[in-house]
Amino acid sequence: MTQADPLRLAVVVPTLNEAAHLPATLRSLAGQSAPAARLVVADGGSADRTVELARKYGANVLVVSGRGRGGQVAAAVAQLDEEVVLIAHADMVFSPGALERIRHHLAANPDCPGGCLGHRFDSAARVYRMMEWFDRRRALRGDSYGDQAQFFRRDRIGEVGGFPDLPLMEDVELARRLRRLGRPAYLNVPVTVSPRRFEHRGMARVMWANWRFRRAYRRDGAAACRAIYERYYS
Repeated sequence: MTQADPLRLAVVVPTLNEAAHLPATLRSLAGQSAPAARLVVADGGSADRTVELARKYGANVLVVSGRGRGGQVAAAVAQLDEEVVLIAHADMVFSPGALERIRHHLAANPDCPGGCLGHRFDSAARVYRMMEWFDRRRALRGDSYGDQAQFFRRDRIGEVGGFPDLPLMEDVELARRLRRLGRPAYLNVPVTVSPRRFEHRGMARVMWANWRFRRAYRRDGAAACRAIYERYYS
Protein backbone atom coordinates (compact mmCIF):
# COMPACT_ATOMS: atom_id res chain seq x y z
CA MET A 1 0.00 0.00 0.00
CA THR A 2 1.35 3.42 -0.89
CA GLN A 3 1.34 6.67 1.06
CA ALA A 4 -1.27 7.98 -1.38
CA ASP A 5 -3.50 5.01 -0.60
CA PRO A 6 -3.35 4.51 3.17
CA LEU A 7 -6.67 2.72 3.71
CA ARG A 8 -6.33 -0.74 5.22
CA LEU A 9 -8.85 -3.25 3.93
CA ALA A 10 -10.03 -6.51 5.52
CA VAL A 11 -11.99 -9.25 3.75
CA VAL A 12 -14.56 -11.36 5.60
CA VAL A 13 -15.79 -14.58 4.01
CA PRO A 14 -18.80 -16.24 5.71
CA THR A 15 -18.82 -20.00 5.07
CA LEU A 16 -20.78 -23.17 5.74
CA ASN A 17 -19.59 -26.36 4.04
CA GLU A 18 -17.89 -24.49 1.18
CA ALA A 19 -14.85 -26.73 0.61
CA ALA A 20 -15.74 -27.18 -3.07
CA HIS A 21 -15.79 -23.45 -3.87
CA LEU A 22 -13.68 -21.67 -1.25
CA PRO A 23 -10.20 -22.37 -2.71
CA ALA A 24 -10.97 -20.49 -5.94
CA THR A 25 -12.19 -17.51 -3.94
CA LEU A 26 -9.13 -17.46 -1.70
CA ARG A 27 -6.76 -17.84 -4.66
CA SER A 28 -8.35 -14.84 -6.36
CA LEU A 29 -7.93 -12.80 -3.17
CA ALA A 30 -4.32 -13.90 -2.77
CA GLY A 31 -3.63 -12.83 -6.38
CA GLN A 32 -4.71 -9.23 -5.90
CA SER A 33 -2.47 -6.41 -7.08
CA ALA A 34 -2.86 -4.97 -3.56
CA PRO A 35 -3.94 -7.83 -1.23
CA ALA A 36 -6.07 -7.34 1.84
CA ALA A 37 -4.43 -6.43 5.14
CA ARG A 38 -6.42 -9.22 6.77
CA LEU A 39 -8.53 -12.15 5.55
CA VAL A 40 -11.05 -13.72 7.91
CA VAL A 41 -13.14 -16.80 7.20
CA ALA A 42 -16.15 -16.70 9.54
CA ASP A 43 -17.38 -20.28 9.56
CA GLY A 44 -20.81 -21.39 10.67
CA GLY A 45 -19.76 -24.87 11.82
CA SER A 46 -18.78 -26.67 8.61
CA ALA A 47 -18.66 -30.47 8.55
CA ASP A 48 -16.39 -30.63 5.49
CA ARG A 49 -12.83 -29.35 4.90
CA THR A 50 -13.78 -25.67 4.78
CA VAL A 51 -11.86 -24.66 7.91
CA GLU A 52 -8.82 -26.74 6.95
CA LEU A 53 -8.69 -25.17 3.49
CA ALA A 54 -9.18 -21.66 4.84
CA ARG A 55 -6.13 -22.07 7.08
CA LYS A 56 -4.15 -23.64 4.25
CA TYR A 57 -4.67 -20.45 2.21
CA GLY A 58 -3.59 -18.23 5.08
CA ALA A 59 -6.96 -17.00 6.37
CA ASN A 60 -7.73 -16.32 9.99
CA VAL A 61 -10.62 -18.59 10.97
CA LEU A 62 -13.41 -17.60 13.34
CA VAL A 63 -16.02 -20.27 14.11
CA VAL A 64 -19.45 -18.75 14.73
CA SER A 65 -22.18 -21.39 14.92
CA GLY A 66 -25.93 -20.88 14.97
CA ARG A 67 -26.09 -17.20 13.98
CA GLY A 68 -26.49 -17.41 10.20
CA ARG A 69 -24.46 -15.59 7.59
CA GLY A 70 -25.02 -12.08 8.92
CA GLY A 71 -24.16 -13.13 12.47
CA GLN A 72 -20.95 -14.73 11.24
CA VAL A 73 -19.92 -11.54 9.46
CA ALA A 74 -20.91 -9.33 12.40
CA ALA A 75 -18.78 -11.40 14.78
CA ALA A 76 -15.78 -11.06 12.46
CA VAL A 77 -16.27 -7.32 11.91
CA ALA A 78 -16.35 -6.79 15.69
CA GLN A 79 -12.75 -8.05 15.85
CA LEU A 80 -11.37 -5.91 13.04
CA ASP A 81 -9.55 -2.59 13.19
CA GLU A 82 -9.08 -2.05 9.43
CA GLU A 83 -10.78 1.01 7.97
CA VAL A 84 -12.56 -0.81 5.14
CA VAL A 85 -14.34 -4.18 5.15
CA LEU A 86 -15.28 -6.21 2.09
CA ILE A 87 -17.73 -9.12 2.38
CA ALA A 88 -16.82 -11.93 0.00
CA HIS A 89 -19.11 -14.91 -0.53
CA ALA A 90 -17.36 -18.26 -0.76
CA ASP A 91 -18.19 -18.75 -4.45
CA MET A 92 -16.82 -15.40 -5.68
CA VAL A 93 -13.79 -14.94 -7.93
CA PHE A 94 -12.26 -11.44 -7.90
CA SER A 95 -10.41 -9.74 -10.74
CA PRO A 96 -6.78 -8.90 -9.78
CA GLY A 97 -7.35 -5.18 -9.29
CA ALA A 98 -10.64 -5.33 -7.37
CA LEU A 99 -9.38 -4.53 -3.87
CA GLU A 100 -7.09 -1.80 -5.13
CA ARG A 101 -10.04 -0.21 -6.91
CA ILE A 102 -12.03 -0.13 -3.67
CA ARG A 103 -9.20 1.56 -1.78
CA HIS A 104 -8.61 4.12 -4.49
CA HIS A 105 -12.29 5.01 -4.80
CA LEU A 106 -12.76 5.49 -1.06
CA ALA A 107 -9.53 7.46 -0.75
CA ALA A 108 -10.65 9.77 -3.56
CA ASN A 109 -14.22 10.07 -2.23
CA PRO A 110 -14.06 10.51 1.56
CA ASP A 111 -17.82 11.01 1.86
CA CYS A 112 -18.62 7.65 0.25
CA PRO A 113 -19.68 5.17 2.99
CA GLY A 114 -19.20 2.03 0.89
CA GLY A 115 -20.90 0.23 -1.96
CA CYS A 116 -20.34 -2.83 -4.12
CA LEU A 117 -18.23 -4.13 -7.00
CA GLY A 118 -20.97 -5.73 -9.11
CA HIS A 119 -21.28 -9.31 -10.33
CA ARG A 120 -21.58 -11.63 -13.27
CA PHE A 121 -22.74 -15.24 -13.21
CA ASP A 122 -20.45 -18.05 -14.30
CA SER A 123 -22.83 -19.17 -17.04
CA ALA A 124 -23.34 -18.37 -20.71
CA ALA A 125 -27.13 -18.55 -20.42
CA ARG A 126 -28.80 -15.34 -21.60
CA VAL A 127 -31.13 -15.18 -18.62
CA TYR A 128 -28.17 -14.41 -16.37
CA ARG A 129 -27.19 -11.42 -18.51
CA MET A 130 -30.68 -10.06 -17.91
CA MET A 131 -30.39 -10.62 -14.17
CA GLU A 132 -27.02 -8.89 -14.11
CA TRP A 133 -28.51 -5.88 -15.92
CA PHE A 134 -31.36 -5.53 -13.43
CA ASP A 135 -29.07 -6.06 -10.44
CA ARG A 136 -26.65 -3.45 -11.78
CA ARG A 137 -29.42 -0.86 -12.14
CA ARG A 138 -30.56 -1.60 -8.60
CA ALA A 139 -27.01 -1.28 -7.26
CA LEU A 140 -26.54 2.05 -9.06
CA ARG A 141 -29.40 3.31 -6.88
CA GLY A 142 -27.58 2.06 -3.78
CA ASP A 143 -29.68 -1.10 -3.40
CA SER A 144 -26.97 -3.75 -3.70
CA TYR A 145 -27.04 -7.43 -2.77
CA GLY A 146 -24.44 -9.57 -1.06
CA ASP A 147 -23.46 -11.45 -4.21
CA GLN A 148 -22.32 -8.12 -5.69
CA ALA A 149 -19.43 -7.95 -3.18
CA GLN A 150 -20.47 -5.23 -0.74
CA PHE A 151 -17.90 -3.12 1.12
CA PHE A 152 -18.08 -0.36 3.71
CA ARG A 153 -16.10 1.96 5.95
CA ARG A 154 -16.07 0.32 9.36
CA ASP A 155 -16.31 3.55 11.35
CA ARG A 156 -19.19 4.91 9.28
CA ILE A 157 -21.30 1.77 9.55
CA GLY A 158 -20.90 2.07 13.30
CA GLU A 159 -22.85 5.33 13.12
CA VAL A 160 -25.99 3.44 12.04
CA GLY A 161 -25.85 0.42 14.31
CA GLY A 162 -22.87 -1.46 12.89
CA PHE A 163 -22.94 -4.41 10.53
CA PRO A 164 -26.42 -6.03 10.71
CA ASP A 165 -26.27 -9.05 13.05
CA LEU A 166 -29.08 -10.86 11.25
CA PRO A 167 -29.22 -14.56 10.27
CA LEU A 168 -30.28 -13.63 6.75
CA MET A 169 -31.13 -10.50 4.72
CA GLU A 170 -28.08 -8.81 6.21
CA ASP A 171 -27.07 -7.63 2.74
CA VAL A 172 -30.40 -5.88 2.21
CA GLU A 173 -30.12 -4.18 5.60
CA LEU A 174 -26.47 -3.24 4.98
CA ALA A 175 -27.47 -1.49 1.76
CA ARG A 176 -30.17 0.39 3.67
CA ARG A 177 -27.71 1.55 6.30
CA LEU A 178 -25.21 2.69 3.70
CA ARG A 179 -27.88 4.78 1.98
CA ARG A 180 -28.58 6.51 5.28
CA LEU A 181 -24.93 7.58 5.38
CA GLY A 182 -24.56 8.87 1.83
CA ARG A 183 -24.41 7.70 -1.75
CA PRO A 184 -23.05 4.13 -2.05
CA ALA A 185 -20.70 3.43 -4.93
CA TYR A 186 -21.12 0.96 -7.75
CA LEU A 187 -17.60 0.30 -9.03
CA ASN A 188 -18.42 -1.98 -11.98
CA VAL A 189 -15.54 -4.36 -11.26
CA PRO A 190 -17.75 -7.45 -11.23
CA VAL A 191 -16.92 -10.56 -9.28
CA THR A 192 -17.74 -13.88 -10.92
CA VAL A 193 -20.31 -15.83 -8.92
CA SER A 194 -21.75 -19.31 -9.23
CA PRO A 195 -25.35 -19.78 -10.46
CA ARG A 196 -25.51 -22.97 -8.38
CA ARG A 197 -28.58 -22.05 -6.35
CA PHE A 198 -30.60 -21.20 -9.45
CA GLU A 199 -29.45 -24.37 -11.20
CA HIS A 200 -30.09 -26.58 -8.19
CA ARG A 201 -33.54 -25.29 -7.22
CA GLY A 202 -34.78 -23.80 -10.47
CA MET A 203 -34.77 -20.21 -11.66
CA ALA A 204 -38.47 -19.49 -11.14
CA ARG A 205 -38.57 -21.06 -7.70
CA VAL A 206 -35.55 -19.13 -6.43
CA MET A 207 -36.71 -15.79 -7.82
CA TRP A 208 -40.18 -16.26 -6.32
CA ALA A 209 -38.68 -17.17 -2.94
CA ASN A 210 -36.33 -14.17 -3.03
CA TRP A 211 -39.22 -11.82 -3.81
CA ARG A 212 -41.27 -13.20 -0.92
CA PHE A 213 -38.36 -12.96 1.50
CA ARG A 214 -37.63 -9.35 0.55
CA ARG A 215 -41.31 -8.47 0.85
CA ALA A 216 -41.49 -10.03 4.32
CA TYR A 217 -38.38 -8.15 5.37
CA ARG A 218 -39.71 -4.83 4.09
CA ARG A 219 -42.90 -5.43 6.03
CA ASP A 220 -41.55 -6.80 9.34
CA GLY A 221 -37.84 -5.94 9.36
CA ALA A 222 -35.51 -7.84 11.67
CA ALA A 223 -38.43 -9.64 13.30
CA ALA A 224 -38.97 -11.58 10.07
CA CYS A 225 -35.36 -12.73 9.71
CA ARG A 226 -35.49 -15.88 11.83
CA ALA A 227 -38.55 -17.20 9.98
CA ILE A 228 -36.98 -16.29 6.64
CA TYR A 229 -33.74 -18.01 7.68
CA GLU A 230 -35.51 -21.21 8.66
CA ARG A 231 -37.45 -21.29 5.37
CA TYR A 232 -34.36 -20.44 3.31
CA TYR A 233 -32.36 -23.33 4.76
CA SER A 234 -35.22 -25.78 5.13
